[in-house]
Amino acid sequence: MWNVLKDRATRQPLAALTLIALVPRLVAAFFSGGYFAHDDHFLIIEAAGSWVDGFDYNYWLPWNQGENPRPSGHSYVYVGLHFLVFSALKALGMSDPKSMMVVVRLLHALWSLVVVRTGYRIALRLSDPAIAWHTGLFLALFYFMPFLAVRNLVEVACIPFLMLGAWQLVKRDQAPGLREVLLAGIWIGLAINIRFQTIFFAAGPGLALLLQRRLWPAVVYGLGLALPLLVLQGGIDQFLWGRPFAELGEYVLYNLNNTTTYGQLPWYNYLLLLLGIYIPFFSVAVVFGYFRRTSPLLLWLPVLLFLAIHSYFPNKQERFLFPIIPLFFVLGHVAWEQWRTTSRWWQARPKLWRGLLGFTWAINSVVLVVLVFSSSKQSRVDAMYLLRDAGDVRGLVIEDTHEQDPPMPPLFYLGKWDVLQIPYTDTTVALGPLVESAGARKPDIVLFFGVEDLDRRMAHVAEQVGPLQEIGRAKPGLVDRIVHWLNPVNRNETIVLTRIQEPPVPRP
Repeated sequence: MWNVLKDRATRQPLAALTLIALVPRLVAAFFSGGYFAHDDHFLIIEAAGSWVDGFDYNYWLPWNQGENPRPSGHSYVYVGLHFLVFSALKALGMSDPKSMMVVVRLLHALWSLVVVRTGYRIALRLSDPAIAWHTGLFLALFYFMPFLAVRNLVEVACIPFLMLGAWQLVKRDQAPGLREVLLAGIWIGLAINIRFQTIFFAAGPGLALLLQRRLWPAVVYGLGLALPLLVLQGGIDQFLWGRPFAELGEYVLYNLNNTTTYGQLPWYNYLLLLLGIYIPFFSVAVVFGYFRRTSPLLLWLPVLLFLAIHSYFPNKQERFLFPIIPLFFVLGHVAWEQWRTTSRWWQARPKLWRGLLGFTWAINSVVLVVLVFSSSKQSRVDAMYLLRDAGDVRGLVIEDTHEQDPPMPPLFYLGKWDVLQIPYTDTTVALGPLVESAGARKPDIVLFFGVEDLDRRMAHVAEQVGPLQEIGRAKPGLVDRIVHWLNPVNRNETIVLTRIQEPPVPRP
């Protein structure tokens, strides 16, 4: 088997890389369920899933907002694609949420192969087959790539479009022609439809063309960018809101008004992320390589603009940088390898570099195996899925008096949307009246987040609403436990599911 792969890698390196990349992504599609962050589930899956069932989970649609509807500041393109997928699956008779999500992850796994293939091609154009092969191999097997590839993050889903655009800009031996810059603009414009903030990346090639005094290619590139934005973003918003780019405008206003709402981090935070995500000390070589050489400017400048603007903006979340992670690596790794192979210092120390690579691949392989077999937010998903078989569910009391920060339950896995939710975080507040005031929608399920001081908490709730019967426990997955161990700020909760026992109906 190994000899077959080695022979194929020699004769057909791109096909071999595709196969190598496909294997861990398929494993992750089947075994790495759940969701990575709040947004990749509640802004995508919950919204699309509820639309298919005739609900509007986030109240984004104008006809569900009352007299004065207002855009929410989200693109409908990516969530709309999920709506189409879920609609098709339900039309084919598939209704189990976990099965539907396997299909969604498989589609994302296949889509992510574009990153590996275009990354290899870009590296081959900029260097030689050996460097390109190793660049593609890292893109295929970097520990975080398969895990993130099957998530529903817009920051990841937009990457193949950016890479396709980048490839168009360098595919020719000479400067890109009008056809290439037009196609590059279209691909990158599609990325903006998925993730608005990639507009900072999109400005880079246009600026680079102007710096090279290539006015007409810059104009054609801009037209390419505008085309998918007008058709998709503008068209959808025109249909929903009666004016184009309503959601994009609201998104800009929201971010300007909430620059520090979600915390502030220093300007160098993303540089530290780059130095960490590619695995030290190998990561130092990649970052050094990127900043050492500014060519090709058509690719280097977009990445720099994206990095610089995000570093300047106060609100920094790690996933915001994901769109440029693969292309930054390609440029940095290629530049580093071309410099290292001509450096007398490194040529005199070949064992040092082999040892560094061996260490990097050893760490990478261990983490890769763990991630592709691990689910994220597993206890929250399993808790809702367990309730599917627990009979009718009217409402939920989300008891989190320990952390006092109750997470949102992923109702997609429950399969029911008109469920009243009552967060309960303060034991000095009477829970009984809150439950009784719900009337016919009175919650009948209490979810206890965390097992800390559980007996006392359950006794307190029972005093307020009546006897409780435990019906199950949902435990966190390995990834959740590791992330919590690395940083206790990240939740790592076992969820205890209980049903409120209805009092017997008195006989007449």
